[in-house]
Amino acid sequence: MSEKKNALTALFEQFTPSIVKQNDARNVYIIAHTGELKEAIPLRSVKGEQRLRKLAKRLELRLTGKSVKEVCDEVEAIAWEHDQATIQPQIRYGLSQDGQSVTIDMCNGRIIQLSAQGVEVLDALPASNENLYFERPGFQLPMVSPDLSNDDIMAGIKMLRQYVNTDTNTFYLLVAYMTYLMAHPKAKGVPYPILMIQGEKGAGKSFFCNNVLRGLVDPSAASALSFPSKQDDFILTINGMFLAVFDNLRNLKKSQSDLLCTTATKGSTAKRTLYTTSELTLMELHSPLVLNGIHDFVQESDLASRCLRVYLHPMQDENRRPEQELKVELAEAMPEIFGAMLKLAHKALIEMPNVKVKHSARMMDFAKWITALEKVWNLPEGNLQKVYQANVKELMASGTADDSLTIALKKLLEKIGTGKAWKGTPSALLSKLQDYEDSMYLPRGAAALSAKLKGQEASLNANGIYFEFGRGAERYIMVFDKPVS
Repeated sequence: MSEKKNALTALFEQFTPSIVKQNDARNVYIIAHTGELKEAIPLRSVKGEQRLRKLAKRLELRLTGKSVKEVCDEVEAIAWEHDQATIQPQIRYGLSQDGQSVTIDMCNGRIIQLSAQGVEVLDALPASNENLYFERPGFQLPMVSPDLSNDDIMAGIKMLRQYVNTDTNTFYLLVAYMTYLMAHPKAKGVPYPILMIQGEKGAGKSFFCNNVLRGLVDPSAASALSFPSKQDDFILTINGMFLAVFDNLRNLKKSQSDLLCTTATKGSTAKRTLYTTSELTLMELHSPLVLNGIHDFVQESDLASRCLRVYLHPMQDENRRPEQELKVELAEAMPEIFGAMLKLAHKALIEMPNVKVKHSARMMDFAKWITALEKVWNLPEGNLQKVYQANVKELMASGTADDSLTIALKKLLEKIGTGKAWKGTPSALLSKLQDYEDSMYLPRGAAALSAKLKGQEASLNANGIYFEFGRGAERYIMVFDKPVS
């Protein structure tokens, strides 16, 4: 027993302040120095337990189920006793302490440094990034090594073009989105537009998401996921990877739309801390998201304003090729494509401090990135910004185009004639709309109608429907077919 006790003492002595650390939520990590970076391994994880067993084995100490838990408890207590600053481990993309450079964990023994000063592939973290820690989920895959030798950036972008079957304007918005992700780690705290991939069956949506997008931004064995039905599972998913891709969406509940909105612009939610009665644990909602599906699953205007939609056109039968053949070809092109994307991001970072958005958008950080790329690509000022504006407006319009309320309001405006307005109480408006659409599919009362009009204002505007609330002798609503002056 004394030998085992001595071995345990020797084991615990290894957990110095440089080996065990905690984050703001008091979650404990074991720090492993991999050579190229510092990996933060969650103590309460399969990987963490494996690390404990490995350290114990060196001392000829065998840890079984119960003893592993006891050792975890003791290591956790040791970490909490250390008087040191907390850490915030980052996944795949890390931000330097001065916020000026991005470190990309390639998971292959090397890292990439991306900044306005350039792009470098390094064997180890620079000394200036000594406080940067990375978490590596078990399903994370190595990135391809970028080819940075070609000064012609557009050559690599053109290679990417053949794997994205969409119109040219949307393709450039997609390139802007992908480079935006590379240059903006979660630690930067900026909002992320939600990428919405749509297209008919056979348009190559899954191939693009799983091989092209993931392969360039965040390679992972967890390629395409089903959208979680529970909020806690959703939070666990997005906090366990950099880029979350959800496949085959058909529709979204209002609560799910709200959750996605919060995640895009960064927020948090609270829940009771386990094994306590009065403590709360804050869980962050912030992640790049990709939603893939055939149907118009974005119905809420608030969500639509945060999205970028890429519609992939169906492949012609004569152009179809075996997926394995495409994968081999893509793998050969990937180093040059990745190198071009990194160089493009570098050039955009140079322009960022000097650009001003001409056409505002809900996702202003992304709009500014687009503005920087206009400079890099020598495009007329505002051109790509207007394309982005139109993309969002079209999504807002299509999301509610088949909604019974939208259809009824359009019929009402057609009936009264172009340029004229309808005015009446909310109850009178609801009664009038029931002349055009079944009451089963319309709001159940005047209050519900008013709430829905306000909630879908942007989407209704995108469909050419405008309204104004007012109060005279009684409350009224005016409905127009053009903006209210």
